[in-house]
Amino acid sequence: MTITSTFLCAALLVLSSPTWAIDIKVSDSRTNNYYMDALIWILNKSGADYRLIHTDHSMSSQVRKVALVQSGELDVMYAGTTREMEKQLLPIRFPITRGLIGKRIFIINKKFQPEYSEINNIEDLRQYSGVLGFKWADKEVLEAVGLEQTENIYDDIFQNINSGSRYYFPRGILEAYSELIDKKSTMPNLIVEENILLEYKSAVLFFINPKNIELETVLNEGFRRGYEDGSYTEFLYNHSLVKQSFDKARLDQRVVVAIPNPFFPEESLMIPRKYWHD
Repeated sequence: MTITSTFLCAALLVLSSPTWAIDIKVSDSRTNNYYMDALIWILNKSGADYRLIHTDHSMSSQVRKVALVQSGELDVMYAGTTREMEKQLLPIRFPITRGLIGKRIFIINKKFQPEYSEINNIEDLRQYSGVLGFKWADKEVLEAVGLEQTENIYDDIFQNINSGSRYYFPRGILEAYSELIDKKSTMPNLIVEENILLEYKSAVLFFINPKNIELETVLNEGFRRGYEDGSYTEFLYNHSLVKQSFDKARLDQRVVVAIPNPFFPEESLMIPRKYWHD
């Protein structure tokens, strides 16, 4: 074979290869999870040739998850964005749920619903305490307006509330109902509180290691294509968990408690309006 023909064969091989060939390590134990569905949708939309690898890392806290992404043991995570998060990892600046994470409803023990039904404003809500996972972004936002919060391991929060704790667990409207699907048979005292809608500026983003330029390109391309042809918003609002959440939440019948978020990262404030829920 001549040098020319060898070069041509090599060139054809390169041209016929996928644009990307990438392994992506993730870890999430929840079976009803919009964020993981969205990740797969975005990866497919990007056109990348990828393989999703589910690891068995125990996700006891967000701090651990960040450390695993920094070390390369995980490639991508999702989290509410904060200034600290955006310093530690590289954010993909497309709000995964178009900011719906900032519309918060509560998981509570059902025996306390009559008490929560009497809440009409933030002063009333201050008489109760919330509970969040360790190092979650929402803690400083809620505490800034006098809403006391405590921290616990994610799985333990459900167990404690089911056992009789008076705490409320603030969740995005796309999270609360899906999280209780898997717990209905084992934790029958958990319900989604029926009266309150807590609102503030917030966004869940995908975060990756800043050195992972290939994955950054893939995720940005998937979002870009999805918004250019309108298919991502269609995917979001037609997702079964999203539709069920809107149907069950009855947002127009709730007492709205709106609070500021002075800690929202400046660069993410610049995300164009078209990427937010209207």
